[in-house]
Amino acid sequence: MKKLIIAAAALMVSLSAYGQGQFVFNNRVPPGIDAKFRLDTDTGTASSLAGNAYLVQILSGPKGGTLSQIGTTDFRTGAAAGYVNPVTLAVPGVRDGAVAEVRLNIFQGTTATGAPLGTFGPFDITVAEAPNLPGNLALGTSPLTVTVIPEPTTLALGALGLGALLLMRRRNK
Repeated sequence: MKKLIIAAAALMVSLSAYGQGQFVFNNRVPPGIDAKFRLDTDTGTASSLAGNAYLVQILSGPKGGTLSQIGTTDFRTGAAAGYVNPVTLAVPGVRDGAVAEVRLNIFQGTTATGAPLGTFGPFDITVAEAPNLPGNLALGTSPLTVTVIPEPTTLALGALGLGALLLMRRRNK
């Protein structure tokens, strides 16, 4: 009896994969996809996002419908900085051959909480159900740039510190 229950559970899990379209999120698939994520600061310096210091949240759903989080991934390091660790994602409610809408949010840190540093999309992707191979999300060959703008509180704190230094200097004269 236990074997029958285990076999039925395995069948249900495998059938659920057939009810959802899938796609691959990878921003480095030569020759058509080479969209490195870059971080630009207000000082004009740019660097590639690397490691688990940044997180990509992937939202998806039916085209024109509600988007929900279907996965997250972080970035590669070293010479591959700026490129994500690829993931294959299932889009609930979107069947084989249908178009799904995808939006990407970039967060600093290891969790998708707070306001994102940057948002990209929407992108459209035609999903595939198993046993068909899922397609890659077409991001193109241009860098995806996240521009960091300091928060007003950071600027205010900096101005307060500069004012305190000037006041101290004036008192010492």
